[in-house]
Amino acid sequence: MYISWLYSLASLSALASASWYDEAEVDWNLNVNQQAANPLEYSAPPWDDGHQYNPSPSNWRFPFYSFFLDRFVNGDPSNDDANGTTWEHDVYGTQLRHGGDIKGLQDSLDYLHGMGIRGLYIAGSALLNEPWEADAYSPYDHTILDHHFGTIQQYREAIQAIHDRGMYVIFDNTMATMSDLFAFEGYLNTSAPWSYTEHNMFYKGDRTYRDYSHSNTFQKECSFDYPRFWDQGGHLIQDNNTQAMVGCMDSDFDQFGEVGAFGVYPEWQKQLSKFNGVQDRLREWNPSVLDKINHFSCMLIQGLDIDGFRMDKAMQITVDPLGNFSSFQRECAGKVGKNNFMVVGEIVNGNADGSIYLGRGKEPTMAVQNLTMAVTSNDTGYIREAGHQALDAAAFHYSTYRALMRFLGLDGNLLAAADAPVNFQDQWAVFMASNDMNNAYTGEFDPRHLYGVSNQDVLRWPGLTNGTERQLLGDFVVTLLMPGIPLVSSITRFSHDGS
Repeated sequence: MYISWLYSLASLSALASASWYDEAEVDWNLNVNQQAANPLEYSAPPWDDGHQYNPSPSNWRFPFYSFFLDRFVNGDPSNDDANGTTWEHDVYGTQLRHGGDIKGLQDSLDYLHGMGIRGLYIAGSALLNEPWEADAYSPYDHTILDHHFGTIQQYREAIQAIHDRGMYVIFDNTMATMSDLFAFEGYLNTSAPWSYTEHNMFYKGDRTYRDYSHSNTFQKECSFDYPRFWDQGGHLIQDNNTQAMVGCMDSDFDQFGEVGAFGVYPEWQKQLSKFNGVQDRLREWNPSVLDKINHFSCMLIQGLDIDGFRMDKAMQITVDPLGNFSSFQRECAGKVGKNNFMVVGEIVNGNADGSIYLGRGKEPTMAVQNLTMAVTSNDTGYIREAGHQALDAAAFHYSTYRALMRFLGLDGNLLAAADAPVNFQDQWAVFMASNDMNNAYTGEFDPRHLYGVSNQDVLRWPGLTNGTERQLLGDFVVTLLMPGIPLVSSITRFSHDGS
């Protein structure tokens, strides 16, 4: 078949052994345990004697810079064609890889530091992706670094250089969404509809997930509990749909069907479906799967000395397992002296639904209208118990971005369901009342939403009439008005004259 041929062509024989120990992967494999009996026994490479892990900052409110590593600076051309195919590198194109890597970032740190940047958010996963996946959001392995970006040693040197300048770095984490290796039986060329009894599925080619397995054996009663779901209004969903969720496949993956990237779907369906037909979804609400996800992410912290995670498509992760994940990562980070490890996430829905994910989570009835109490108390009613804060903050706050679009003169349907007001002062008051912004470590009020005027997923302001001026006005709002963290995107850099 053409698909099988394409995957075989794109595969590199050296990658076939994936996560378990392989001498061919020694420069990129975060697991060095040659005797590991299962993935939970994988262990990160040791550091040279004398390495001191960089402690967390006590205060994260400093300027952040976000960028795709591939689209930044090419510091090591030798890794541009790491897979040796014609499908990966084209410096003049927009769809394949450009060549940026971690060495190029290291070479650019003085430039970024001189801009006043103290936090770096690297967009896209650092883990192994398809040869042509420049955005790096579709990993098919959770312990091997993508060869195009650099070796473990190159990452360690770059991150040490970041820390030496008093800067910090957070990595993107896709958690449950992975690559596109599976097809649903009977739906090779069309979208698979939702099915409560799930679909049979199979690998489309020779490439497989080495640490996760699928199954087409249906259990009439799932051996673990289904997760809780909330709607866009921030209300717990208890209806015929959730009551019909009883059985499931004995699988590490959700096999219910797939949904588009855009469209009107209930939240529970988005959280259980293959994303946009191109990203297989791990069943993070299966405790044994979450154990592996937790362990692999901890290996990134301990193996590379990173300072935080940004959770991609955070609202398509079931929220209670996300709270458990964040709790695990904080404990992991604490073992190496990082006692304010930050976990932020992409929140695209309105504020009411976002509030479910922030901190310990608040439903609308839990909002605190006395704002003095909201910022001084650490006991005002929450969905989850202390220690299971899901997200510390939103990364690129879409509620504020939607307000900025109105403020900066755009027309159209710019609202989300049950969102905060577009007036910035009123919006901040609603955030204080409805978001749990207390620090998971200290219990103190600690607002850390990352506010930006643009990012990799939205419009580029300079392309509009008076767009540069609009962008700069928006930067003024997110930097000097909204309490939190200003986020600058690499796609909208300006020269000194504003051009």
